Amino acid sequence: MDRYIRDDLADILLGIEYDNLPEDVIAFTKRVILDTMACAMGGYDGPPTKIVRGYVDLYAASGESTVLCDGGKTNRVLATFANGTALRYLDHNDYCYRRDPSHASGNIAAALAVAEAEGLSGRDVILGTVVGYEMQLRLNHHCGSTWERGWASATNLAMSGAALTSKLMGLDATQTANAIAVAGSHNNTLTESKHGNIPMLKATSEPYICKSGVEAALMAARGLTGPEQIFEGRWGWIPVIAGKADVEAFTTPINDHYMITETCLKPYAAEMMTQSSIQASIDLVTEYEFDPLEAKHIEARYHDFALKKPSWDPKKFDPQDRETADHSFPYCIAVSLLDRACGAEQFTDQKLKDSDVRTVMSKIELTVDDSLTELLPEKFGTAIKVTMPDGTEFEKICETPPGHPENPMSDSEIEAKFRRLSRHLMNADQMDRAITACWNIDQCEDLGAFTALFTV
Repeated sequence: MDRYIRDDLADILLGIEYDNLPEDVIAFTKRVILDTMACAMGGYDGPPTKIVRGYVDLYAASGESTVLCDGGKTNRVLATFANGTALRYLDHNDYCYRRDPSHASGNIAAALAVAEAEGLSGRDVILGTVVGYEMQLRLNHHCGSTWERGWASATNLAMSGAALTSKLMGLDATQTANAIAVAGSHNNTLTESKHGNIPMLKATSEPYICKSGVEAALMAARGLTGPEQIFEGRWGWIPVIAGKADVEAFTTPINDHYMITETCLKPYAAEMMTQSSIQASIDLVTEYEFDPLEAKHIEARYHDFALKKPSWDPKKFDPQDRETADHSFPYCIAVSLLDRACGAEQFTDQKLKDSDVRTVMSKIELTVDDSLTELLPEKFGTAIKVTMPDGTEFEKICETPPGHPENPMSDSEIEAKFRRLSRHLMNADQMDRAITACWNIDQCEDLGAFTALFTV
């Protein structure tokens, strides 16, 4: 019987077992889950989240999985969509960067929904999360740049959603290979969705694709087959979507290194490439105590990939909505210098129109720094230099953004993030119980009781 890349991947992913996960991987995954639940609570009231919940209500025929925050029940597919949109809305969720940027936290929405529907435990949520991240980040790390070919990072969640669902539903290797192939055949997201004025679609892209992966596994479980050479065929995913791949690395068995441990968490509610520039800006104004409004010129130096991304296009210099502002380098730098913060409060309609913010933005120039480019992909930093009217210069460089595995957020910082993002929905006692439940999710046997802690 012929074997293909999809078959090798299915064997690798199905071979991941909770009892074999290193303790540090389990601990790291708990951190990612808590961080993601924080983002979901923070995004509950977002306009696209409300739209998707309304859509879900139209088709809520099954009560197998919980819709976070509102506590309603729906099927696992729609729960993945609704919860994934909430956690993505603020752009506060985790990311990983190698050849391309990638957001993998949508896999957690699927893992929660599928595990609850199947009557599984918190350990299974951890397992499903690890499997989903492994699939997605292998696509991200070992294949060519989909961004450069016009495909956004959401594309990769189709196959990761299929993989984790297959694992949690107990599908065999052939069914799993077909689930991955079905998912990879139908789902791709255009990079155009991040250009210009960014639409509300941004919050829905990853969860929409991930739910399609869940659907693919459900269909494969019932016998639907997908293309055998979904990856390597003439018209397969590698030549058409990715352009190239390191197949050997892509299909290498796991040797105690799990891709999830390369995940970066976000202390700031903005696009991944802004994290280092926000930190450098806050550090700069905190140390030197200057008035940003009095600055003559502000230079922000980036690695070259940052200025190839859609964040570089002209609409980002005049953002009119939250989605565009959190992808705008000038806007994020300006509010960070003025407020010494960059959270959800910095992206209100009032703040977007603030004359001080606009004044500081007008002083900002974005340039490429070859020395920062040389640090890619292990580090992706920013240098901020402010020149005052008398010629005095202040400069800060942040080579490794906060939340990166080499510059990690502490457990207490993740807890503080959860409290900050959920305080409009929960009292202190509710926050305490929800946080404790995340740290102890491996002890949870009733996921319905777990998700109930995140409803209001």
